Amino acid sequence: MAADTAKNDWVRTVLGVITDPNAPAGPREKLLPIWVAAKESADEGITKLQNALRDRDDEDLNAIVAYGLYGATAGESVGLMAALREADGKGTVGAYAKVIDAVADFRDFLDGAPIVDLIEANPFGVKVPLRATLGPALQQIARIAA
Repeated sequence: MAADTAKNDWVRTVLGVITDPNAPAGPREKLLPIWVAAKESADEGITKLQNALRDRDDEDLNAIVAYGLYGATAGESVGLMAALREADGKGTVGAYAKVIDAVADFRDFLDGAPIVDLIEANPFGVKVPLRATLGPALQQIARIAA
């Protein structure tokens, strides 16, 4: 074990590489405000869509009516928020690694979940550009967390 510690210390000292996930990652821009701003923008469209759907009883879209974007995801939203809070609070290498994973999960949701297509191409004439609104924020967050 002491040999491993010595090797890690050497790597950190000589090469400037941090191998400890609990080590501080250095000062970075806060991530949560980036996401909150994008999410609030997306929520404006979601709210308009919710209003258009309230009188309908569409089983596929009831989660949107009741819970907004949160209800459309399968946990990706919660995972991302938790990772962002941890990274902004702890600022460790491990916390930023969790952000990168959570961003990838949310990106997979945006790129592959049929509900995103339904929301964006809804027949009610309500513009809800989830990918165009949330995608750039995810990209910026991933860049900062890397």
